[in-house]
Amino acid sequence: MNGGHARSGSAETTGAASSRGRHVWFDPTFGAAGDMILGALLGLGAPVDEVRAGLAGLGIDGWSLDHARVERGSLAADRAEVDAPAGDHHRSWSTIDALLAGADLPRIVSDGARTTFRRLGEVEAAIHRVGLDEVHFHEVGAIDAIVDIVGSWLALDRLGVTGASSGPVGIGSGSAAAAHGRLPIPAPATADLLVGAPIHPIDVAAETVTPTGAALLTTMATRWGPIPAGRLLATARGAGGRDPDGHPNVVTAHLLEPSDGPGGDQAGPTPAAHQPAVQLTTNLDDLAPEVIGHVIGRAIDAGADDAWAGPIVMKKNRPGVALHVLCHPDRLPELQELVFTETGTLGLRVQAADKRVLDRRFETVVVRGHTIRVKVGPHGAKPEHDDLVAASAQTGIPVRRLAAEVAAARAETGHIGGDATTGGEMN
Repeated sequence: MNGGHARSGSAETTGAASSRGRHVWFDPTFGAAGDMILGALLGLGAPVDEVRAGLAGLGIDGWSLDHARVERGSLAADRAEVDAPAGDHHRSWSTIDALLAGADLPRIVSDGARTTFRRLGEVEAAIHRVGLDEVHFHEVGAIDAIVDIVGSWLALDRLGVTGASSGPVGIGSGSAAAAHGRLPIPAPATADLLVGAPIHPIDVAAETVTPTGAALLTTMATRWGPIPAGRLLATARGAGGRDPDGHPNVVTAHLLEPSDGPGGDQAGPTPAAHQPAVQLTTNLDDLAPEVIGHVIGRAIDAGADDAWAGPIVMKKNRPGVALHVLCHPDRLPELQELVFTETGTLGLRVQAADKRVLDRRFETVVVRGHTIRVKVGPHGAKPEHDDLVAASAQTGIPVRRLAAEVAAARAETGHIGGDATTGGEMN
């Protein structure tokens, strides 16, 4: 395998003016940070001079942005080097949002960057139990973080990208120093931002995903999964600041022209992927309904794909409940122990299952100032209930009305994927 870049051969292939409707697929196997994503996009061919010119529209002084070629492990990579005052922190979300709203930026860049910062602000507000307008950023309020986020959206625009997706995100472990003291890895903000995204552990005792990286991935990517079909135009790797021995500290980005055209759907039946699974089942006749509900919630939190219960009639005509837990085989030991411990059952059945899974992606819609995630499949779309409940609690508007407004907002922007107010669970 070649450790260098596989680049297209001409500026016409990577320049923004040649065509629209391109797609970027991110591979954050080893994690992601704001500077890594920006470096990868510069490596794909986004002109650094044009990104600098766009950043000048922010009206912020005291920063510089350079594009350097480096190595991480045995791989060639692109490094976005941002130089900014070290003590420049503690901007409020409202200050940054007003700055972006009034900046001389393309509309798509301004909207994208504001969405990213709003996601960061909403997560911080929930963690610290304050209102969004009371949120003050620390690390992500610094100039270098602003340059990373706005620069990444500018780079996407200059590449002519109109869609982005991502593979699973690699998560390290341990703890790391932060403005509020030492925090677990992943940091609380990072973990909350990645809710709904596919993740996998990597054997690294360090922070591999920063809140800025998680916020960019979750607001740029409208779909999670394998690389889409298409013509590969360029590939690049964005380098992190560290060069550890155990893994290449890079995020990879591929620039494609999708084979089915921008926003198009392939003809024929919708393909369903096979996924291995196991189903745990136990019969219970001595637990209160509240306890069964508690066990279902614990199972979902512990990584089950689904958990449910239904009424049965057991031996000696005793009424009871059958508890079912569906999970990936890797999660079996932990979930099996959870069911034994929480229910007190003396036995359960484990059966192999073959899940058939349709592709899905996440979109975000802003309704009444609140960002609502929408899970979109080939035959329907559904807003995330927790987001609707949170917005309802702050606005006083019923959940069903907010769901209808999400559907209307998606229709106005031309999104496809069905009614955003109905549909079953998409696991």
